[in-house]
Formats: sequence, structure tokens, C-alpha cells
Amino acid sequence: MRATTLHLAASLAITAMGRPNPAADSTALSWDIPEYLKLNELYGAPDNDFDCRSDRNPVVLLHGLSADREVDLNMLQKELNARGYCTFSLTYGAHGAVPWIGGLVSMRDSAAEIADFLREVRDKTGTGQKIDIVGHSEGGVQALYVPMTQDGIADIVERTVALGPAVHGAQYYGFTDLFYIGGEVTRTIASAVVSALGCPACDDMATGGAVYEDFGVATEALAAGTGSGIVPDGIKATVVMSRSDTLVAPEVSTVDEEGVRNVFVQDACPDDRVGHAGLMWDRSVWGLVYNALEEEYDRTFECDKGLEI
Repeated sequence: MRATTLHLAASLAITAMGRPNPAADSTALSWDIPEYLKLNELYGAPDNDFDCRSDRNPVVLLHGLSADREVDLNMLQKELNARGYCTFSLTYGAHGAVPWIGGLVSMRDSAAEIADFLREVRDKTGTGQKIDIVGHSEGGVQALYVPMTQDGIADIVERTVALGPAVHGAQYYGFTDLFYIGGEVTRTIASAVVSALGCPACDDMATGGAVYEDFGVATEALAAGTGSGIVPDGIKATVVMSRSDTLVAPEVSTVDEEGVRNVFVQDACPDDRVGHAGLMWDRSVWGLVYNALEEEYDRTFECDKGLEI
């Protein structure tokens, strides 16, 4: 039953995207969230309660590409609240006309937006605690990218947990191979086309994209002894991957740096063949997230069998 419900929720989310509703002004379109999507039991994130206090770090959750705070890590956010965490989330990287579909604009612009939100959480909670970040897919990339690139953020972040991040170039089931069919000329054309279609972030994460290149520069600096790499010194990073992820392969997610934990769902739960999208709702993954946040890395937990998509 749970798997059926999750499949339904995923279908609703996909179907809802790009479905305009006529506005009162016949010359315009309203791109509000369809009401039937809001009624689904898996829709909706907790409010950002800046008065919340806990002896644990505040946790900021970052959704994936074309998702938002209401339909990606929202269920994990509720579970974290139940475990005594103060949690916060935002929809980042959305176009103004469709504010509920996030993660589309330039990832560098989104990184600055996320950094501002992290500072807001730090200032409004006012406890002096550092912040932990949990991100899925593009949000997992941003969980690593924001502390690496945004001024002062590495100083206020203690832990990052990245679920299926495309650190070394998203390939979109091999589609990006076509970007290079004519070398750098077609790569440049592909970049322009993808951006014109409204998803600069899709290009940024792809092989040869801006974020891919930024990670490459950081890796080269670490090798040369002139930088700290992708993960700044002092941050405890965990990358969670699934061997059944056919969208973002493990070698694309792995961060091969000292102190970074690269863990597979199947090492803890061999029968869980969860796919990339399923990472956000899978309780096996949640167990790994709890262990990373609480630094109880070898703690056992109940396994799930997540969506194989």
C-alpha cells in the first residue's frame, strides 16, 4: 500500500507540473499548484518555526530538480521534527511565473539564495549552533556546493548529507552524450538550448556545465595542495547512494576525499533496490540520514523497500 501511494504521489507531482489554470484576467495564466495535488497525504512540509529550540543543530533540507519544499524531503522533515530536530526548508531556484517548481535557474544563483536562507536560519534561531544540511539530487549537489562556494557558509555548517548528488556530471540516462556529438561547438549549442527551455540548472549539473567545472577546479586544487577540495575543512560530509540508481550512478556521486563518508543503501539494507527518486521517501535512507546527523554511523535500523525509480 505504501509503495502504491508513493507511486501515485510521484505521478501527481509529474502530471501537475506545467498545468496552467485560467486566471481571472483572460490575458494571463495562473500557474498555481493544482488543488488535487495539495490533497495528497504526501504533500506539504512543516512550517519554518524559527522559535524552535533543540539541543541538536538546526537542519535545512534542500529539494531536488523541478521539485519544491512541499513534495520532496517534506516527509523526512516531518520525521526529523518528530525526533526532536528543528527543521527548515525553502523552495529555491524557481522562476517567478511558476514559484512552486524549484531548482531550475542557474545553480550559482540558487547557491546564493540557499546561502542567504542558511544565514537567516542561523540569525533567527539565535542559538549559536551550527547548521546541518540534508539534500536530495540537485539539493544534494547544493549541500556540497554552497559551503564550497559561498562566503562564510563553511563556518556555520557542521554536517552535510547528500542523497544521490550528481557531483561529477549528470548524464540524464546518457542524453548528455549528444551534447558532445560535434565537440565543444554542439556542447555550447546544447547549453544555450537547455537554458532557453528554462532549466539552466540542468546544464550546470551536466558534464561540462558550470557546477561540474567548479567541482573539478576544487578537486584539482586539493590534488595540488592549494585548496581543501569539494568539502571544506571542518565539515562532516556523508554521501548516500544506491546501487540501483540508474539516473545518477554511484561513480558520479562519490566524493573521494579524506573524511567524506560514501555509503550505499544496500550495505545496510541489501534487499532495498531504491532508485534515484525513491531516495527521498525511503526509510532505509532516512536511517542513514539519522545516523549521519547523530554520528552513530554503525547503528542498525529497520530497512525499507523503496521505489525503484
